[in-house]
Parts: sequence; C-alpha cells; structure tokens
Amino acid sequence: MAENATGIDERAFRFFCGVIGFVRTVRPEPGVSRLADQIVAASGSIAANREEATSASSRKEFIRLNEIALRSAKESVLWLRACVTTGLGDAARAAALLDESRQLARILAAIVISSKNR
Repeated sequence: MAENATGIDERAFRFFCGVIGFVRTVRPEPGVSRLADQIVAASGSIAANREEATSASSRKEFIRLNEIALRSAKESVLWLRACVTTGLGDAARAAALLDESRQLARILAAIVISSKNR
C-alpha cells in the first residue's frame, strides 16, 4: 500500500525533519542548545509515537500512543512559540513550524477523542 503523503504519519515525520532543519538556523548561545534539543525531542516524539500507534496491539494502546503524541505536539507548540517570540532561528521557518505543530495537535486531539468515543 502506498504511503499517504498528506496523512498524519507523513506530516509528523516531515514536521520532525523540518524542526531538525530549523534548529540548525539557531545561533549557538548560552541556554539555547537545551531549547533546541527540547524542540527536536518533542517533535521526534510525535512521529515516533504515531509510528508505534500504527501497530498498536489494542485500542487502548492506540489511544495511549496518540495521547503521548498529542502531548508532544503541544510541547512543540510551546518551544516554537518561544522561538518566534524571542527571535531565535529563521523567523519564517519558526512561524511555519509553529502553525504545523498547532495543526498536528488539533488532528491528534481529534484522533484521541474519536477513538475514545468508539
């Protein structure tokens, strides 16, 4: 079966790769490398937990992995908001990634809610 280029899993992976590219534009300053590491970790967690959710052994496990991905998406929103607000890294990339992290969070929330209502 062909991969869905616009599906949540592909979007999560592309978001993760986009964050890696973005943090490379952040100028090294005291305290900033920790922030960059946090953004990469949170965005990677979205993609990793979605990947695991696709092979969950139960509905409960599927929901839990999506809940973790949702929390990571919300964490990504926080870190990216900080970058936008403080002017860290490429401003256009940060703004685009912030928008995408918010969209991913909304999609993941919908997945969790609809899965719980079944």
